[in-house]
Amino acid sequence: MQNISVKCKLQVPIELRPEIDRTLEGFANACNQIYEIAKRENCWNTIKLHHKVYKPVREATGLKANHVCQAIRRVIGNAASVKQVHQFRPTSLSLDMRTFQYIEDLQAVGVTLMCGRVKFKLSIGNYQLALLKGQSPTAATLNKTKRGDYYINICVDLPSNPTGKTPKVIGVDLGRRDIATTSTGKSWSGKKIQNTRDRYSKVRANVQSKPKELHLVAPLCD
Repeated sequence: MQNISVKCKLQVPIELRPEIDRTLEGFANACNQIYEIAKRENCWNTIKLHHKVYKPVREATGLKANHVCQAIRRVIGNAASVKQVHQFRPTSLSLDMRTFQYIEDLQAVGVTLMCGRVKFKLSIGNYQLALLKGQSPTAATLNKTKRGDYYINICVDLPSNPTGKTPKVIGVDLGRRDIATTSTGKSWSGKKIQNTRDRYSKVRANVQSKPKELHLVAPLCD
C-alpha cells in the first residue's frame, strides 16, 4: 500500500472564514508554545512532552483537545525532519479521525474548528473522485493559500500496483481571472492576457468611433 495526499478545494462561506482563520491562529500559537517548552527542557518524546504542555497550552489557546495533541505531533515531526524549526505560521491545521470526516455521498468533509464541527462542500473533479472512491480516510491537513483560498489534503491508502485503469482525466475550468484551473488544484493567471485584450479592445473602439473619410477616385481617361 502507498499513502498519498489528495488535494481538494473547500467551498467556504464568507461567514466561516474567520472561524477557520481563528483555528489556524490558535494551532500555530500552540505549536510555537510547545516548541519553546520542548527546546527549553530538551524534551522530544511525544508522551513526555504531552504531560508537560497539554493543559497549559489548551488553556492558553482555547483549542480542542485533539488540536493540541496534533500540535504536539506537528512539533515533534518538524523537529525530527529539519535542523532548525522556524516560527510556525497560521497556514495549516493537522486533523485526525476525531477532528475530520470525509462524507463521500455528499462530497463534503466535516472539520472540527474551535467553534465546533462544521461541514464544507468539496470542489473537485474526476481525478479526486476516483482516488477518494470507497475510502474512509482518518487524517487530513487543512491549508490556507497566500491568495486566501482553503484546501484540504486528504490522506488515503492505495495499492502499490493498482489494477484496472489509472484515473488520468482532469477537469479544467476556464475563466477571466484565472484563465485555467484544473481539478488537481493548479491554476494559471489570466491577468496579462486580459490586460492585452482590454488594450486592443480600446484601440478598436477608438478606431470605430472616428468618422470614415470619403475618398474620391477620378475616372481614368484614355
